[in-house]
Amino acid sequence: MKRFIVPLLAIVLITSLVVAGCRPKPPERPDFPDEMSCGMVVDLSGPYAQMGERLSTGAEVAVKQMNEWGGIRNMYSMDLELIVADDGGSDAQAAAEAERLITEEDVIFLLGAWPTAMAIAEVAEEYEVPFICPLDLEPITEQGFKYTFRTTAGAEALAAQVVAGMTESADEAGLPPPESCFLMYVPDEQGTAVVEAFREQAETVGIEIVGEEVINATATSFATQLAAAEAAAPDLLFTCNYLDHAKILYQEMMDRESYFPYGVYSWGWGTEDPAFYESLPLEAYEYGFVHEAADAVPQGRNYYEWIDDEVRARIDEDWNIPEIATAYNAIWLVKEALERMVELGASLPGAQEAIEFSLEPDKFRDYLRVALDALDLNRALVEKVQLPDGSPFLPALHVLRFEQFAFDEEGQSIYSTGIISQNIDGTRWPMYPTGKREKDSPAVVLPIPPWSER
Repeated sequence: MKRFIVPLLAIVLITSLVVAGCRPKPPERPDFPDEMSCGMVVDLSGPYAQMGERLSTGAEVAVKQMNEWGGIRNMYSMDLELIVADDGGSDAQAAAEAERLITEEDVIFLLGAWPTAMAIAEVAEEYEVPFICPLDLEPITEQGFKYTFRTTAGAEALAAQVVAGMTESADEAGLPPPESCFLMYVPDEQGTAVVEAFREQAETVGIEIVGEEVINATATSFATQLAAAEAAAPDLLFTCNYLDHAKILYQEMMDRESYFPYGVYSWGWGTEDPAFYESLPLEAYEYGFVHEAADAVPQGRNYYEWIDDEVRARIDEDWNIPEIATAYNAIWLVKEALERMVELGASLPGAQEAIEFSLEPDKFRDYLRVALDALDLNRALVEKVQLPDGSPFLPALHVLRFEQFAFDEEGQSIYSTGIISQNIDGTRWPMYPTGKREKDSPAVVLPIPPWSER
């Protein structure tokens, strides 16, 4: 038998060489540029300039840190350049700036947020450019757009979580479910969208809406609205407001000793803004519940200072303000999609269509759209940044406390519903979902103690 070994090995080797020679060569990687541009359209000079400054700061810090960490590593460490355009809070100006960024600056994707997100989305759709929206509650993902992606919760998911937080917290405290709620809100696109979704969700669990009052944008007192809420005697008050409204409302609730046994739940950037808590005594907001878009207690995180130092070098604000944190997160999510575009000449894992990769702008943008569609992240599948102290940081997930991330077929993020916190002794403790609680989180406080017992 030994005499057959050498000829047999020879045949195997020759056959292997022939087969190997028949295999097509893997596609050559294109000559990636050192840098590609992305665009952001926000209000920097109009009525929402503070919001625009925060959004642009979050994106700028993320781009800077991402580039310093190695850029898009699977594209030969290609950097991103962020070009920020001012829309002045105008839909028409936002559309014009979005078009300019696409046609003159050749941006590979756009970023933008409320109040001009819909205008930007329409331009992005026309030019077939991915548009990533980190903050908006208008129905931008319900228009059949193919290129629009929202990285935070829409109104329906947000309202569902608030209602679930109300009922689950009551159950945890050994109370029956709340039966009635009064609504108080700013009647703009955001507030209206949330309230309409909340009504539907409340009805599904048997919470009756016993009254509602709108908040005038220029109001200096909400005494009339609070009197109506007190007369209705609901279990809960649900309010949607911004910073100036929130400061007035909570101060007057304290002054009037307005009492709602199952608590006051708020949505809106007012009660997430550090300026709200700096301007009021603890008694005014103690035991209040807040829907948080970002991490409620970031100060103990290993990455807190790494981000905060960069933000404060630009503006004197905490990086965990929703506008900053969500824009920062959006850049890292796009990076994850860009890193997955290295399956050159083939369909991406999880994608529903195959598009040939090309650095030609139109094809590159379309390939990025496919990569965003196919994005499916968990903590084992995202890039880990090594912080200066050697500890790991997952920017695409950690910043907004995501466990996983993906978009649905309409471009709406699936898992980013936020967190319900309760303020106890001056700290906004995560309460719902219970899996997002800190190790030392106290139990939920319900019913709310009467003012005389605080």
